[in-house]
Amino acid sequence: MKNVIVVGGGLGGLFTAVELRRRGMNVTVLEAASEPGGVARTVIEDGFVLEPAASSVLLPNADLSPILETAGVEMVPAAEAAKTRYVYTRGKLIEIPESPAILLSPLVSWKAKLRAVREPWIKTPPPDGDESMHAFFARRFGPELGALASTLMAHGVFAGDPSRLSMRGAFPKMVALEDEAGSMIKGGIARMRQRPKGRPRASVHVAAEGMAGVARTLAAHLGEMYRSEWPVTSIEPDDGGWIVRGPGEERADDVVVAIPPHAATRILPSDVSGIVAEGTTAPVVVVWIGGRTADLPIPSGFGVLVGPDADVHALGILFESRYAPGRAPSLHTLAKGIYGGAADPAVMERSDEELVALFVEETGRVCGVEMKPSWSRVIRQEPGIPQYDVGHVAWLDKLDTALSGLPGLHVAGWGYRGIGLSGLAADAVRLGAVLSRE
Repeated sequence: MKNVIVVGGGLGGLFTAVELRRRGMNVTVLEAASEPGGVARTVIEDGFVLEPAASSVLLPNADLSPILETAGVEMVPAAEAAKTRYVYTRGKLIEIPESPAILLSPLVSWKAKLRAVREPWIKTPPPDGDESMHAFFARRFGPELGALASTLMAHGVFAGDPSRLSMRGAFPKMVALEDEAGSMIKGGIARMRQRPKGRPRASVHVAAEGMAGVARTLAAHLGEMYRSEWPVTSIEPDDGGWIVRGPGEERADDVVVAIPPHAATRILPSDVSGIVAEGTTAPVVVVWIGGRTADLPIPSGFGVLVGPDADVHALGILFESRYAPGRAPSLHTLAKGIYGGAADPAVMERSDEELVALFVEETGRVCGVEMKPSWSRVIRQEPGIPQYDVGHVAWLDKLDTALSGLPGLHVAGWGYRGIGLSGLAADAVRLGAVLSRE
């Protein structure tokens, strides 16, 4: 039986450990902190439940669902309001209609809509090298819809700049649609036809006990194979395997380093630590406001994505208590705003008080209501969210080449191939397949 050590008890490391155990491997997780989860922590203050990082996920998911079910993690469907989403662009709040009614939406001009429906017949080939998100969508759907789509996705997932983020690095499954069918629309239709009949459609789910509860359940499932307060100080080759040093010494056939890249550079062998250090991140700040529902009359819905040509600094606004049960006390409302990132780094220089005032003003203006919160909280996330900028795929190739010279050493987590819970799970499954073949 293969013995594997996973360094890091964040969700990426825990997903990887559960997946490897599902495949029959002997796994030990070493976590430096006293609690599992990493950035996936849940803060409870004055009856408000705050999720500084991911707060929801689409389920079922081919990679994530088996991991959660194996560990007994309870995810519950979000409220009906989660189906309603808005875009704020050019000074207007616009509800996103379900397809095909989106063709009648005022999100873009009729000229842009006509250009978009021609996408299956657009023969512009992809460039030889990497391509930014903005360039990709503009090439496929035209400049207007391209700017809107790339901005919404860059802001919503990476808090990033669509002119810098790599499309192939950030959203490889979307690029694959063009690779396979020569068109995103044709590729999407082909994928829909391949979908098994009777398979349920994915819908928004939230963790019954918060994301911290997800991490605790995963760690409990691993039992004695999960060790907290075990900070790793070095990883070195050892007679065909690896030795991991910290409060003690542990040996394994394989080691998966599943901590953020900036921390991984301190323990990885020099052959790869320099390459890992080249990865980039962007700090973000999360702002919450809460109060009586009568004083915070936000719409019913999941939230607002901010598009191009918007007169606000917020990258997104989430109506958390509208779609997630129990996020606010009875008769109270909780809203969450995302600021900063690579899209707007200068806003990080503002004080917490200035950011709260900014969020109150912008949320009121976006929603067209007067906001009178009685409670607020600010959490700054540094070093922040990894940025899969143009060149990210080449960076991964260089990293994989270096790791190939160190058999049995692997890296995992959101710094490399997966953002969000589904991305982390996909990377865990990928690693499981790699280690199973070795």
